[in-house]
Amino acid sequence: CQSKKVKIAGGTHGNEYTGVWCIKAIEKQRESLMNECDDDTNSEGDKHPINVFKDYPSLDIDTLLANPMAYMANKRFIDTDLNREFSMEKLKRVKVDEETMELCDIQQEFCSEDDATLSSLPHEAIRAREIETILGPKFTESSPPNGDAAYPDPLMDIVIDLHTTTANMGISLIIPEGDALMSAAAAYVLNKCKNEYGYDNVQCCMHALPKRQDRMNLSSCGKHGFTIEVGPSPQGVIRHDVVEKTEAALHSLLEFLHLRNLELEKGDDANEKSVLDHLR
Repeated sequence: CQSKKVKIAGGTHGNEYTGVWCIKAIEKQRESLMNECDDDTNSEGDKHPINVFKDYPSLDIDTLLANPMAYMANKRFIDTDLNREFSMEKLKRVKVDEETMELCDIQQEFCSEDDATLSSLPHEAIRAREIETILGPKFTESSPPNGDAAYPDPLMDIVIDLHTTTANMGISLIIPEGDALMSAAAAYVLNKCKNEYGYDNVQCCMHALPKRQDRMNLSSCGKHGFTIEVGPSPQGVIRHDVVEKTEAALHSLLEFLHLRNLELEKGDDANEKSVLDHLR
């Protein structure tokens, strides 16, 4: 089936500014499109800058500032690593208050900070459950104890999490084990980043956790998860080259998802080549 609903997260680690910059740029693209302010005055031969809403119209794209408090404090996290709080076991520690969730914008704020009953839990434990209500659900209360208890039909088809690293790793594409769609997406992104964008240091890494219920990272809340991590970049700093590499990988991924949706719309009778045919 088609993958339409895409959430792009930045600021999972508060001192990794590149992802936050990228999601802000995406929201500016949304505003530009809504106001019909796209600049079409480029001289002939210039490449028009990508607007993800215009160039990938089959996708319903939205953004998420994952850890606003850590971002404002320029810290990796407040109490504990947010990207290790999304296993089913940890999420179940926090009971969701649906009334509270309706009263605030949980995509940008922390909604439960004044709840005394949650004061003993780490900030990121509660924030993780808030995020899970946006992206998931990741599980249900009636989830079976054996097998993969992750909910099979979460709100988000694809969750993309943007990170940086101080290590000189170039562009790293991190996908879950056993996810054929994300494996195909990673192959497409890797090929395009190397052969079209000209980046040499690109590699794919795979989480060795086949069950979604056991994965602790933010992107595991969606039906499919994909993490882009680019380095080297100092903490609390935005480097233009790291932003460019991150956007190259992100745009390649969105292009793959959009082209695949178009293929599925045409059906099996289409004679055109598959989006992955040119990689074979």
